[in-house]
Amino acid sequence: MIKTRLRYCVFDPDRRGNPRYYVRKPGSKKIRIREAFEDREGNIRPEFMKAYFAALESLSGIPRPLQPPPREKTFDWLVDQYYKSSRFKGFDPATQADKRSVLNRFCETAGNLPYALFRTKDVEASQDKRRATPAAADKLVKYLRALFAWAIKSGHAKSNPAVGVEKIHETVGWHTWSLAEIAVYRQHHEVGTKARLALEIFLNVGARISDVARIGRQHEVDGRLRFVAWKGRGKKKTRRTIDIPISADLAVSVAATSTGDLTYLVAESGQPFTINGLGNKMRDWCDAAGLHHCSAHGLRKASAVAMAESGVTAPELCAVFGWGKLETAEIYIREANATRMSANAFARLEEYRNRKSISPSVTKTKSETIRKKNRD
Repeated sequence: MIKTRLRYCVFDPDRRGNPRYYVRKPGSKKIRIREAFEDREGNIRPEFMKAYFAALESLSGIPRPLQPPPREKTFDWLVDQYYKSSRFKGFDPATQADKRSVLNRFCETAGNLPYALFRTKDVEASQDKRRATPAAADKLVKYLRALFAWAIKSGHAKSNPAVGVEKIHETVGWHTWSLAEIAVYRQHHEVGTKARLALEIFLNVGARISDVARIGRQHEVDGRLRFVAWKGRGKKKTRRTIDIPISADLAVSVAATSTGDLTYLVAESGQPFTINGLGNKMRDWCDAAGLHHCSAHGLRKASAVAMAESGVTAPELCAVFGWGKLETAEIYIREANATRMSANAFARLEEYRNRKSISPSVTKTKSETIRKKNRD
C-alpha cells in the first residue's frame, strides 16, 4: 500500500495493477473508494473527494449531515400553501388566527422536515411532547389532520398520518345549567338588562355564542327568527339555516331592552359584541350571579336537554340546534329517556313499598260463613 497526499487514504492496486483506493485509520476497518481518483489532466475528481470525506466521517463516528429537502417538500411549504387555499380562507378570522398560531409553532421545529415522510408515530410523538398541556396537544393533532386532509384533496399528499391518533385530553364537557341555576340568574339580572336578554337568547334560541353575537331584528320574520348558523356556513354541505318561533320570554326581554340596530346585544361602545367579547361578558354576568361554574355553552345544552325531556324527536332537535348528524341529537334523547326511565322505576318501587306496608284486613271467607250457618 502506498500513502497518497490525502491523510488516511492509501493506494493499493490489485494483482493485475488496477488502481484501488482505501481510507484506513488505525483500529478501524478500511473503506474502499470506488470513484476514480484523477481526471485526464491529473486533477483529483470531486466525486472522489466527496466519497473520501464521507468515509472519514463514517470512521470517526460523526454522522454525515443530510442534504436538506427542497422547500416544496417541507412542512413550511405545505403550510404556506394551506394558508393560501380557499379552504383556509373560508374559515372565520378567529379560526384562521388559531390555526396559524398552532401550525406556526409546529413549524418552528418541524418546518424544514419533509412532510411526506411524516408517519402516525411522528404525530403521536409530537402530541406526547406537549403532554403537559393536553388540550393543546390534541388541538395540534386535530389541525394536522385537517392540514393533511386538505393536502390529499389537493394532490400534495397520499396519506393522512394524523388519522386514528387518539386524544390524551379527557374532557368532562360544559356544565349544563339546572332549572335552579337559571332561576338564580334571572333573579339577579332583571328583564330589561343586557345580561337577562343574553340568557333568554341562549336559552330560547339554543344558539351558539357565534350566532348570539350576530342575531338581531333583521332576522325577525313573521314572529320567527331566521338566520344562517355561523358554524359551517362556508360550505353548502354544512350550511344550516335556523328558523324558529320567537318565544314569549324572549319577546318580552327584547321589547324591554335597549338593543342595537343590527344585533340585539351590543357592547358599551354601542357596537356589536365580538364572539370572544360576548363570551367574556357572559362570564362576568354569570360570576355576578354567583354562578362561577356556568357558561354560555351550558345554556345551549340546557335548552337541548329541556326539549329532549319534553319528547322532541331527533330530527326536530337537529332543525333547532343546527346539528348535521342525528347521532348528536340522539345523545340528548337517550339521556332524557334514561332520566325518565329511572324516575319511573323508582316511582314503581315506591308504589310497591306502599302496597306492602298496608296491613291486609281480616275478612271471613265464604267457606267460613257457610260452616257458621250450618252450625246454627
